[in-house]
Amino acid sequence: MSITLPLSNFAVIDTPDLDRARDEVARIFCPHRLSLGHGAARFDTRHHVAPLTEISLNYVQYGAEVDIDPGCLGSFYLLQIPLGGRAAIQWGKHSFVSDTDCASLASPSQPLRMRWGDATPHLIVKLDTAVIARHWEALTGQPAGPRPLEFEPAVPVDRGAGASVRHLVEFMAQELSCGRTTLTTPFLVQAEAALTHTLLGQLPHSLSARLLARLPEVSPRAVRRAKEYIEAHLGEAISVNHIAEASGLCVRGLQSAFRQHTGQTPMAFLRELRLQAVHRQLLQAAPGTTVTAVALQYGFAHLGRFAQDYTRRFGEAPHLTLSRH
Repeated sequence: MSITLPLSNFAVIDTPDLDRARDEVARIFCPHRLSLGHGAARFDTRHHVAPLTEISLNYVQYGAEVDIDPGCLGSFYLLQIPLGGRAAIQWGKHSFVSDTDCASLASPSQPLRMRWGDATPHLIVKLDTAVIARHWEALTGQPAGPRPLEFEPAVPVDRGAGASVRHLVEFMAQELSCGRTTLTTPFLVQAEAALTHTLLGQLPHSLSARLLARLPEVSPRAVRRAKEYIEAHLGEAISVNHIAEASGLCVRGLQSAFRQHTGQTPMAFLRELRLQAVHRQLLQAAPGTTVTAVALQYGFAHLGRFAQDYTRRFGEAPHLTLSRH
């Protein structure tokens, strides 16, 4: 019985040739040295790439012990989550073992070297430096500065914020792997923003101390602008960054003001309005309308979770609302 690999519908490399694998992977990431480990007799590279709006989500395996030396990444960050096995990571002066409980997050400013074990497939997120800088400014209202922000390279993913990061990445990969979600749905736009904000807001890095600064008071008028923007863009692929920009606040200021004035987050408010919109449309549906079509219209790409949220909110499953019409 064959096993379907993550993101298999986005396969771009499948080769037993080391030189070809190195050249093809270099086109996706960056030039690097790639060599077989001691005693490796077989080699089988697979690389699957899903290019999302701001990041790329990758599945990579080599099928053998390999040494990988890209040096300084230069223009991007790499979040690498092993799905099995072990990898020895050296980033700058930091050396550690990465496994299913500990991911690695390499910033572009220090040289990276790795030795992957012979059964160490990874889910990898590539984030450009410009994306991180843009999200940092959206999150805090402050520029990141001339040097790239540096994360702590070892990320425990069996607890805390690291576990949230792993769950977000695995969830996006599962949704894309099964074909339920297209690359530009509102769901994925929100998931990308949530991932980047979790990295910046909850993982340790060189600018973490700035997040402790006290936020200024925000007038209710800014919250009203945010609500009006949400109401006008219910069916569009919007993230908390878009809402913050429309309100004139940074993301942290928006989230704080929203909790203060409404008792919920901006994204929870967006989800509630979308559920209400689906409910209204199902009650007024034309013949031939389906629950799936209406849910997707308002950004609910994960239909199982949508059905649970809808039932919890309205006390009945969405197909029952539609059938009562």
